[in-house]
Amino acid sequence: MEVQTSGYEKRTILTMLDPNDRGHEVYGILAWNFEVVVCYSVEEFLEKLAGRYLDLSVAIVDVDIAQEDDCALLRTISSNQHYNSIPVLIMSKRPLVDSDMRCLDEGAVDFLMRPYFSHLLKQRVENAINLKRMEAFYELESMLCELPSNIFLKDTECRYVFCTHYWHHLDMPDDPDWSIRGLTDMDIRKDKENAAKAMEADREIIRTGKGTNYVIEINVDDTQEFMELIKRPVFDKDGNVAGIIALINDVTERELLKRDLEVRAHTDELTGLGNHRSFADYVEEIKYRNDFPIGVISADCDKLKRVNDTFGHLVGDEYIRRSALAVESALPEGSSAFRTGGDEFIAFLPGKSLEETEEVIQVAHSKLGDFKLDECDLSISFGAAVISNQDENVLDVIANADRIMYAYKAKHRRARATDVKDER
Repeated sequence: MEVQTSGYEKRTILTMLDPNDRGHEVYGILAWNFEVVVCYSVEEFLEKLAGRYLDLSVAIVDVDIAQEDDCALLRTISSNQHYNSIPVLIMSKRPLVDSDMRCLDEGAVDFLMRPYFSHLLKQRVENAINLKRMEAFYELESMLCELPSNIFLKDTECRYVFCTHYWHHLDMPDDPDWSIRGLTDMDIRKDKENAAKAMEADREIIRTGKGTNYVIEINVDDTQEFMELIKRPVFDKDGNVAGIIALINDVTERELLKRDLEVRAHTDELTGLGNHRSFADYVEEIKYRNDFPIGVISADCDKLKRVNDTFGHLVGDEYIRRSALAVESALPEGSSAFRTGGDEFIAFLPGKSLEETEEVIQVAHSKLGDFKLDECDLSISFGAAVISNQDENVLDVIANADRIMYAYKAKHRRARATDVKDER
């Protein structure tokens, strides 16, 4: 949803002037620029005020009426939360005296006095409106500072107009009077890469008038943090982009949890290798790679059933885990390994030929003794194949590596059976 200022700007003046001066010259001057609502009694003025306070730009009150009953009318306006945002001007046909200054103490913002030059009168009314707007702006800024989120406003040059909180990502001078106003992200951010991205996003919002949401990772002062930015354009009454309002939330805990869940969703819990989902994703992405040939290793634990039957499934699980460690320890940098079944593993070795892949298998064999259990030694059967290019069917290559692995396993099984017979 885009933030937009109202297309209807309040341009109505409520007046409470001398009832005996119904043809006051000020009415005609102001009527050129404002809708003037004239009241001839305090009761009528308060009734109009109650009914139209949302539409009013300013109220003008005669100086003597304003001071009646101990400035009762001004007190009513300034003490009401609905009315006190309306600027009050005091009109005087006579020269001012010291006692008239009390009107300012009770909430009036300025005096209108003769001579009533059209341009000067209009400018004083506009100044009163802008003054109240600034008061409301700073009051709002003060309230927003109480929120944990960081809220900021920028102009069309991507310069900060205000910001509710300063955070440690800023490169701030040691000056208590330092202000972010008028500065850009490139001026103040320690992380210049993220600063440049922020400037680019802001310019796109100003260009298109469309908001954006995104999360950035910040690594400053040896701290990893994630910030969510929600940015929306602000439009003026003519529909032109006048700036950007944005919200920054610290979502570090959420993002770290999200990343942890993502890793868990792609990781085999027992071995720490990629799981079947991760394996499927890897296979799907191979056709987009450019680091062929890619060696493929198929590995399968030997005698696992015997381990389970003899020592129990907890030892059997440890047998699988240590077998995975032995395989992974032999893989060159850049390789990826997955547990694809109960005791079955597949590894991909980018940039490795068939001969190099077979050498890796020999290294894995040599490392089995480093991971043996107290109860028994590790034994793994391996098979190797290679994906030559992106047009080759990956699953067919894996199946080929599997066939070689199972042939080795059968040969190994026959050899163990022969050894048992010889012992007898």
